[in-house]
Parts: sequence; C-alpha cells; structure tokens
Amino acid sequence: MSTQPTVLVVDDSRTKRYLLVSWLTRAGFQVIEAESGTEALTRVETDHVDLVVLDVRLPDLNGFEVCERIKNSRPATPVIHVSAHAVDVADRARGLTRGADAYLAEPIEPDELIATANAVLRYYQARQQAELLAARMLALADTTVAVHAASTFRQLLDAAAAGAAEIFKSPAVVVAETADGEYLAGVAADRGAAVTIVPWPV
Repeated sequence: MSTQPTVLVVDDSRTKRYLLVSWLTRAGFQVIEAESGTEALTRVETDHVDLVVLDVRLPDLNGFEVCERIKNSRPATPVIHVSAHAVDVADRARGLTRGADAYLAEPIEPDELIATANAVLRYYQARQQAELLAARMLALADTTVAVHAASTFRQLLDAAAAGAAEIFKSPAVVVAETADGEYLAGVAADRGAAVTIVPWPV
C-alpha cells in the first residue's frame, strides 16, 4: 500500500461527492472520483485504488452489483457502502453479503467515515502481510525439501537459488564453497527462471 492510500469515491450527487472527497482529502488520502457504476468499474481496472467508497443507489448500476463485480475482479480491494436513504437491516445485510466491508448510512459524520476507512485499510494491510508470510513459509518448506533431495552440489545450488527467488519474489544469488575450495553461485534472474551456475570470484 502506498504512503497515501488512494480512495475512489463513487456517487452521482455532485454535492455529496464533493463532501466525501473533501473529508478524505483533508484526512490525507489521495482521492479519485466516479459518477456512475460503469465509470467506477473502469477506474478500478485502470487506476491504482486502495479503497472504494460506493453509493448504494447509482443511475446506471445498482451499488450492490458494482461492489460484487469489484470484489470478483479485485478481492483485496475494500469497499465501504454509503447510503443517503433510510436503510433497514435487510439492506445492510444485502450489502455485506455481496462483499462490502462496511455500510454507512447518512447523515455520515466526517470522523466516522475517516475512522471506518482507516480501520478497513488496516485490516486489509494486516491480511496481505499474513498472506505474504504464509506464502513465504510455504516456499521455504518446499525449498528445504528440494535442497535435501539434491544429489549433487549443483542441484543443491539450483534448488537453493530457485527457492530464494520464490521466497523473496525477486532475483536471487546463492553462493557456496565446494569440497575442493571452489566457490560457485546459483543465479536466478527471477521467480520461475532457470538457474545459472557460475564461478564466484573471492
């Protein structure tokens, strides 16, 4: 996530959109706007969006449908529903069931909106970190098995370099000394790339 999260505000009311944008901007968010569900779906696909603040009633698409479509294509993008109309438990349940992370009914207080936005973003950031850690632990386990299964020094270097690239999701170099005192390096240019074994000067 960027230092200043980007929020997409989706509302067909210019006045309401202006208020939401003003509150979020003053709180330090970068804000982009959309007037319709169709425009919102396009912006989610083309722009970097950390959070969507989405009106329930839009002129073209139902806000619940827009939320569901965002979640289908971008599951890690949180959505906060806002509604200017009286809502009952069924409306709130419908919004949450179709993927919304929070539901705010007007009159919305600026502090309530900002607190909800920050809470939702914290949750998603923590979840992404947990998923990254879990993926790294799985890659580490796979690499450990591959290293132990290596029958030659070069196979060991190959498994170690490929595993390091997968664990850290970046190019990797693993250097080791052979029994003869020679240094060799396993070089993985990227995740999934073939490993090159080369002499390593010391």
